[in-house]
This record gives sequence, C-alpha cells and structure tokens, in this order.
Amino acid sequence: MTMLMKSKRGRRRYIAFATEPSTYEEMLQSLGSALKGAGIGSFKIIQYDGEKGIVRVRREDQKAAVEALGLPTEGLRIRTLAASGTLRTLRERFFQPK
Repeated sequence: MTMLMKSKRGRRRYIAFATEPSTYEEMLQSLGSALKGAGIGSFKIIQYDGEKGIVRVRREDQKAAVEALGLPTEGLRIRTLAASGTLRTLRERFFQPK
C-alpha cells in the first residue's frame, strides 16, 4: 500500500469540542446531524471521552464545521473549543492527564 502525498489526499483540520456528559452514540448522532446539515459529509471522530472530543474534517470544510457546531440543534449542545492543523496541539491543550 502506498501513501498519498498531502497535496493529493488533501489537508486535514482538527476541531476540539465539548458537550454535556453523554454516550458516544448520542454525541455521534448530534455531531453527525449538525455537520451533515452544513453539507459536510466527510468527517471522523478521532477521540471522545464523554464530555470532550476531537473531530477531523477537510481543510475546506473547517469554517462551515465550526459554524455548524455552534448552531443549536436537536440533541446535545456542542461547543467548539479550538481548531488546529495538528492533532498533537489539541491533545496537549485539552486531553492532558490531570
């Protein structure tokens, strides 16, 4: 299997978000409906601990994704914490053990 170069694969952006305490399924349903409502069909949940998570989107979709997560939707209230080009940055800021 060969690796694709970033220029062909497309760059990715990571968005950290917070929710009220919930299950993975509840979060996935609320997040999915918010992003799909904004026309974003390609996203991946990278990490979720019950209250905070990280979702990956294409770079072109970042602005629309942040706006969509800020809008009130049915289900959970999702609040955007930060966006970054690297997963490491968000993990260091929001998921460090205390």
